[in-house]
Amino acid sequence: MKLAKPKNTLQKRFIAVESDSLVIETIQIVEKQVGKQGLSPKGTVPGTHLRILKLKGTWRANEYNELVFEAAARKGPPEKYTFKGAWKINNNQQIEYSCGDDPDVLTFKGHWDIASVNKLVYLFEGSSTSRFEFKVQLESPIIYPKKGEIRYRIGVGMRQSRLSAPGQVLILYGEWKFGRNLGLNFQMDYGQGKVRAIEFGAEVFFGHNKVILALKNEFGDSLGITLTMSHKFLEHFDAEAFIRLKSRQKERSEQAIEAGITIPF
Repeated sequence: MKLAKPKNTLQKRFIAVESDSLVIETIQIVEKQVGKQGLSPKGTVPGTHLRILKLKGTWRANEYNELVFEAAARKGPPEKYTFKGAWKINNNQQIEYSCGDDPDVLTFKGHWDIASVNKLVYLFEGSSTSRFEFKVQLESPIIYPKKGEIRYRIGVGMRQSRLSAPGQVLILYGEWKFGRNLGLNFQMDYGQGKVRAIEFGAEVFFGHNKVILALKNEFGDSLGITLTMSHKFLEHFDAEAFIRLKSRQKERSEQAIEAGITIPF
């Protein structure tokens, strides 16, 4: 009787991510032929080899907002792993990716930043190279501080370049605070006592019983977000800031108020 050819299979499982690395578990199953006294029904016995690999490299997002890891290589092009499909934000505002049928969940630790009108950035904790830059679209450009959230629409894994394509809603939760020179901070709680703030500049417009702040990034570019506060809410929210804004309003002429007052960082 002719014995079956031994099989050699390799199973791979992603088990953890770090700032500039990916941890993989590999299970290699090798069937070896044995003598007559130890024959299995197929004439082979399986052997298992378990290995844990920690690959060094860089995390980024591709044009479809999918998570990508490029492993560093000494020779030739880097090996690339693309994590297709949707990811989500957990209760600590960190990115989580579920590995398909595998129960394992990869958790990416870092913090958010709003870079421009249609770009949202996730910066990795302890890394100067790994970052996710996502193409997004504001669900509504007008937000109210009482809700404490900024909502974006994002397409993940969709092979359309248009941001108007249907996608999931991504919500950043936080608390609005006035910082130095009346600049605005959006303070986000990442769990375990970790609080980080996104800092904004603003251009302020005074309307009837309300103050409208058009938010800007650190370079003074518009972010397409306007924060609308009623005088009553602002007075309750931050009385000192309300008094200072009222003082600035009185100092400016009607023409200056209509043109907008820039508040530096």
